[in-house]
Amino acid sequence: MRKGQNPAKMGLPAYQPKRLGLAFLSYIPSQEGYFAQSLEILKYQIASIHHATQEFDLLVFDNGSCPEVQEELRRMQASGFIHFLMLTRFNVGKTGALNWILAALPNELIGFADGDVLFRPGWLEKTLEIRQAFPDAGLVTAQPCFFDILRGTGQAHLSLATNVRYHLVDQCLDPSVVEEYGRGTGLAAKQTEGIKKTPSHLVEERKTGVRAVIGASHMQFVLSREIARRVIPLPSSFALHKDEDAVLNRNIDQADFLHLSTLEAYVYHMGNRLDETTLEEIRRMGLDEILRHSPAIHTAPHQAQVRPSKRRAIQVLSRLARIPIFKKTLQRLYNFLFEYYAQVK
Repeated sequence: MRKGQNPAKMGLPAYQPKRLGLAFLSYIPSQEGYFAQSLEILKYQIASIHHATQEFDLLVFDNGSCPEVQEELRRMQASGFIHFLMLTRFNVGKTGALNWILAALPNELIGFADGDVLFRPGWLEKTLEIRQAFPDAGLVTAQPCFFDILRGTGQAHLSLATNVRYHLVDQCLDPSVVEEYGRGTGLAAKQTEGIKKTPSHLVEERKTGVRAVIGASHMQFVLSREIARRVIPLPSSFALHKDEDAVLNRNIDQADFLHLSTLEAYVYHMGNRLDETTLEEIRRMGLDEILRHSPAIHTAPHQAQVRPSKRRAIQVLSRLARIPIFKKTLQRLYNFLFEYYAQVK
């Protein structure tokens, strides 16, 4: 039976999502061997997004990690670092997780990253700059894409060559960016040197001078909610498979949307080991300090919908609730009023 009235019916406002929703995908089945540092790396990733981005909603989709990791993620959610947390008992696969993420996030822009990506200041601003200069952008990655995921079968970018708004050019990118990419992805020295000598395909919007690399990665990207809903469902027979991953890129291309990425590395693939170069950047960004302090909990959207008089009353009650004796008194008062009004006919 029902007793009393649900307080949510009394005009409690619902949370309104930010323009940008981000989803990080984690899979840490143990804290040994390959995964020995993965939780630490994921925590630095979460700290980096708080350091580099002002307004966003963060979802962590945990794909069947061990109990100790899931417990730590619950703690980070309680502390305000994670806004939405999805925990599974099973590994539903990367593309399986993307099916959930791209269908569910309500934000106007949806960002995704594997659980070992470091975000640097400026990543979002540069991503939005490219999206504005290239209205047909589907996926935008904040790191140069050095490999053609569609292996020469992509078609959407071919229209750029006949559009007078754009200028195409081939150019080798900064060697330090290539070296960082090779280190983060575990490339052999010979492969890294080969990329340094291979020109990337660039497109420039003539009016603004905004340039982008043609190509995007499914390691990290931003796309619109409208496009996200159009490119799913994705096949999900495997935990991780390059052919299944490429279906996202193929669906984007077949819908006539572009794959683009930045010329500079605004995100960085940390991999599964923290080397000294990465640790130095972590120290420079102050990420350990960020992790020691809980970020502000989302309250502003709620307060904006509350009358000023009620907002002031809530602020007073919030301050009183920090004092243990008042907190206990307020809880007793609430319980008494609930019991009283539950019996009022």
